[in-house]
Amino acid sequence: MGQLIACATVDGILVASDSRAEIFSATAPGETEFVTVERLIPLGSQAIIASAGAVEAADLARSFADFAGQEGLTDIDALMEAAVPFFTGKVDEFFRKACAKLPLDPVINMYLLIAGLSAATPDHPHRLLVIWDRVQPPKVESTRATHIFTVPRRMGLEYQLNSLVAKGAPLAEVVQVCRAAMEKLAGQDQFIGPPYHYWTITRTGILQV
Repeated sequence: MGQLIACATVDGILVASDSRAEIFSATAPGETEFVTVERLIPLGSQAIIASAGAVEAADLARSFADFAGQEGLTDIDALMEAAVPFFTGKVDEFFRKACAKLPLDPVINMYLLIAGLSAATPDHPHRLLVIWDRVQPPKVESTRATHIFTVPRRMGLEYQLNSLVAKGAPLAEVVQVCRAAMEKLAGQDQFIGPPYHYWTITRTGILQV
């Protein structure tokens, strides 16, 4: 499953993730193993696409990053507008290929997050779009998060981050809290593993911290 955390503050946006995903073993039928995946991918200098859940989500994120590059999409609002129809087509394609070995209408639990800053609304520049797969049509659903998102949901961490945002805490403090939370969660959950990544998006660009 892995862990994905996003938090928008007055200074910018933090997106954090681990790098562990579970797949079926190629050498031991019926068993699973862990692999390392790249969950955070920049989309230009002011946006990031992140994945969580099944390993296929990371593949979809990479496909969208390649598509955005080919189309010259860097504006966060344009990226968000293109994302849902793109993923809908890709998810349909994935299910068609997988139908021979998966149960009917499976939920793969793929989550994608597009986060970035918009120049169109300088007073409210933060954008967080969450996309996931579901059983019944439409196969892809999406929603705009306000300023905090975690998957799997971590209500205690979300409450802590809400408190930081409410008091106008600097982005550096949010990074510190999320770093401690990620390491604590990894000690409790075998499905979360290193390396851990913490990327910030500010007006000066994307920075790995």
